[in-house]
Amino acid sequence: MLPTTNNQQIEKSLKDLMPAIGETVSIQFQSPRKRFTLKLLGFKENGSVIVSAPQGSVNTLNLEGARLTATLMAGNRRCAFVSRLLKANPSPYPHWHLGYPDAVEYHQVRKHQRIPVNLAISIDHQDEKKSVEFGMPRVLHSHDMSAHGIAVDAPSALGQVSDKFFITLRFQVGGLDQVILLPTILRTIQNIEAGVVLHGMEFDDLEEDTHLLITAFVYQQFLAELGYLNDE
Repeated sequence: MLPTTNNQQIEKSLKDLMPAIGETVSIQFQSPRKRFTLKLLGFKENGSVIVSAPQGSVNTLNLEGARLTATLMAGNRRCAFVSRLLKANPSPYPHWHLGYPDAVEYHQVRKHQRIPVNLAISIDHQDEKKSVEFGMPRVLHSHDMSAHGIAVDAPSALGQVSDKFFITLRFQVGGLDQVILLPTILRTIQNIEAGVVLHGMEFDDLEEDTHLLITAFVYQQFLAELGYLNDE
């Protein structure tokens, strides 16, 4: 799920949140790593969530049964839930059935601007001895970030809470490539599953230009998540 900087989680059922039919749904598979922007077609409580199928030719043989994270808007709340692709149906029109979630995590948009991403990052410990100890620098993956922090996946813990790191990111803002170096502090460590450890990193004393670039990228991705922009 999408961690918050203060670890606060608010949950309701999908039925209680009542997202609108036709709402944009972002589907992100963890393994294999794939991402699709679809539309909500409906849902049945304790049954399934029905979304449109991706356009074009998509091989679903290795996706059925795979774990995924779905995000969508319900009013002014941004919602996220973990599910699996139960069945990809080609008729009477292409659509997918997702497992109905036990609970949906949500945040008020005005308070929470963490967005899903798919970024390769380079990370290094600021302490040279710990950098050697943990085999850094290393190239890892981030699946979500905000203007104030970033989540980093790794096969094992990268250090201890309060350790300081440098993270190098490459992304596009307005079609222009940006490469930035971010000082960060490790705030949380969470074992998600075997071989997957999630690290919550807080940006530390960013320069003004760097903070503006990060904020622009986050809001650009947020608009793409809502379907107003094409993904970069």
